[in-house]
Amino acid sequence: MKTVFSSTEEQEQEIASLVSRFYESVFPKYFTESEILHFREIGVLEPNQSSVTYLATLRDAFQVMICLQVLMSILDKQKREDFIMMESKSEELFQHNITLLNECGIFFPFYYDHFSSINQEANNDMQMMDIQVANQYLV
Repeated sequence: MKTVFSSTEEQEQEIASLVSRFYESVFPKYFTESEILHFREIGVLEPNQSSVTYLATLRDAFQVMICLQVLMSILDKQKREDFIMMESKSEELFQHNITLLNECGIFFPFYYDHFSSINQEANNDMQMMDIQVANQYLV
């Protein structure tokens, strides 16, 4: 018999928050809105229901949180480097974390190549969202 600890409510909330950040901040930089809607339909970044590998254990929850944070960090680093191709070590780390997510039962069907080019339409829309308003009144 093996004793395992289940994930905490806070961990599950943090995972949900990280998944939301992927859909709201990361995916829009690289994919169109229709592609992102398709990702939601097919369950990207959701536990694979047909598999019992995601058991919501304490270890798995930490693993999923760290993998999502590392993926976001690598993509953010790539953005700061003016879209220069990532070092091979960073790319290996990216792929390793995707593998770990899939092993934990989280569906993430992407490779680094999917994030190699910025969606210019989405990038322009994101820049418009960052603009500070001059006043509170609608004109």
